[in-house]
Amino acid sequence: MDAGEVADLVRSAYGIEADAIVHKRTVWGVVAGASRYILKRARPKDSEERLRALADVLGHYPRQGVSAASPLETLRGTMRVSDGRGAWYYLQPWLEGRHVDASDESERLAVTRALARAQRAAPIGAPRALQTATLRDKWRAKLQLLERLSAMPVESDVAESLQRIATRARAVYASYEEARPLAFCHRDLAPHNVLIGPGGSVMFIDFDHAGYDDPFSDPIQWVSHVAYLVPLSPDAYRRLWLAYAQAAELDDDELLSLARLGTWPDIALRALAEAFRAGDPERRTWRLRYALRCEEDRARVHDAWLRELET
Repeated sequence: MDAGEVADLVRSAYGIEADAIVHKRTVWGVVAGASRYILKRARPKDSEERLRALADVLGHYPRQGVSAASPLETLRGTMRVSDGRGAWYYLQPWLEGRHVDASDESERLAVTRALARAQRAAPIGAPRALQTATLRDKWRAKLQLLERLSAMPVESDVAESLQRIATRARAVYASYEEARPLAFCHRDLAPHNVLIGPGGSVMFIDFDHAGYDDPFSDPIQWVSHVAYLVPLSPDAYRRLWLAYAQAAELDDDELLSLARLGTWPDIALRALAEAFRAGDPERRTWRLRYALRCEEDRARVHDAWLRELET
């Protein structure tokens, strides 16, 4: 669609008169007076049922002081609208804020606590439209990827690091126990999907992969992303986990379980998957090498903390 077609769509479907349309990579920004919105193209899985269930769950976030970009209802009471050519779209608020600065400890801890509060705010019991593959399913797929790439031509030091990480991943997967009730999880919790608003408020965006999952999936992913982007001291690293544990009201056994699952080498496996998807792993070896180094550094800090917890 061009800007004029976007303006016509939001006017007819939502009753919004656009003053300006901004094309932002894969979405459209809509400016209407003092209000701003994002128009996103719905993916095949973004059914009416999923978008409505998503809006219902995210409607519980404000009670915990957390904001989220939630799908908006059209004038006809639907959650998405067709452009008449086979494509579907949905509108959500354009949240005013900036991306979180993961190097600022106060901000990353605020996000960690907000994450736990958001999980507690969401209703218990997954509606069918928000049921998804679980953390264990994702980990199984990553292990299968490891096996497929075992013959990837790399230098000896990279191969040795990959072998250590593969051993680590298999051990965590083998010990995994799904004993926790499922919670609503973002499931793509990287800093680019978190905004800091006025007064330091935390806002989550891009719920394309969200669904009910092991509640520990989000903190594991979040801490892994932060550790990849920012060199953390052992104390700063532990404070991230403890901030989640405190806000989620975990007891000692639950914290130990979280720490054991947190051993999962998410940083390295993500880089490995990206190299594989690129179609030319050799060209991305430099990025994989950096991710492996970050993972090895994180593993040393994490294992030392886990030993303390276990004793």
